[in-house]
Amino acid sequence: MAKQLELTSLLSLESGGFQATGTVNGVEFLAQTVVYRGEPIFKIQEVTEGEELAHVKMADSRFDRGTRIAVARFLKAARLKAQAKPELDGLTLKELRSKARELGVTGTHRRGITKSEVLDLVRAAA
Repeated sequence: MAKQLELTSLLSLESGGFQATGTVNGVEFLAQTVVYRGEPIFKIQEVTEGEELAHVKMADSRFDRGTRIAVARFLKAARLKAQAKPELDGLTLKELRSKARELGVTGTHRRGITKSEVLDLVRAAA
């Protein structure tokens, strides 16, 4: 079954993370980022027995695994779109590599790297 996702808000927190609210199939959710392997990922937060918002175990959650994954993917795409630098989208690969050199980014000439990967490296450094 296709999930109907709607983003209500996406906020950048002072701690460097993000907080998002929205609905999935009509059920409201709140998600916050945690850093996993150097990358922020979204985790759905729910009210626990102590009336605090926290990430709960799958068995205790009202969201199943597929819903959690769908929400995380949807929010990652929204976060990347919000952080996108439109002035970088029109650059060629050569221009992106020179921009990366200016920013001190390495690894843009490795074998098999794609333009989108170079663009991601430059965006992360900018």
